[in-house]
Amino acid sequence: MVWTRPANVPYPSVWHTFRAKDVDSDQLVNYVVQDLPEERFEEAIGHMLGIFIHDEPTCEAKKLAEDPVSVQEIGDVWRELVKHRVALICYREGSNEIAGINMTYVSCKDDKQEYTCKGDRWRDVFDSVVYFSDRSNVFERYQVDKYLAAMGLSVTPKYRGRGIATEILRARIPLCKAVGLPLTSTVFTATGSQIPAAKVGFEENFVMEYADLAKVNPRFEFPGIPSKYCKSMSLKIQ
Repeated sequence: MVWTRPANVPYPSVWHTFRAKDVDSDQLVNYVVQDLPEERFEEAIGHMLGIFIHDEPTCEAKKLAEDPVSVQEIGDVWRELVKHRVALICYREGSNEIAGINMTYVSCKDDKQEYTCKGDRWRDVFDSVVYFSDRSNVFERYQVDKYLAAMGLSVTPKYRGRGIATEILRARIPLCKAVGLPLTSTVFTATGSQIPAAKVGFEENFVMEYADLAKVNPRFEFPGIPSKYCKSMSLKIQ
């Protein structure tokens, strides 16, 4: 099953607006979270390759950015995911500059596509996420056949400290309601995304310390990782 966005849901749509501090003052300004438009797909992937893979704890620990094969591969994965047309972009009203990106997509229970990683570093990161997803058992736990998943939440450095990650995650709720998804679930690898997820109402499904994860498989050792836990978390859409 290949999920397609319902034709009666306008694309791109704005899903959430909020007020937060401007980048260069304490003045409150409006921010928008909306569907990532098709014409900005490559710009968003460039943001993820330029910022996310250097900041995300498991990618950073594996030095994924130093492996050209892994970099190309994760970029190509994002190029496939954005085709679902549910990825999210946040920007300051009146500006085109990316404040944040969430590479959301739809995961379907009967999607049996086989995926084999080529880059060793990307394989270690990807397989560790799959390990968490498998143990979270989201489809059976919540009795759903599809949900909004994600592979990367990133906030541009100069926009950090404004609650933008929280608001991007909050925007998933009206998005899910509009396109008919009963659940959103993600493996959150960083403390900086786990805390916002909890604020929005995500519940923990499967939690493990990185120190224990390394005992499961030597490839899941992430040297010097700053976050203590990896957490699979889900939010039921009411």
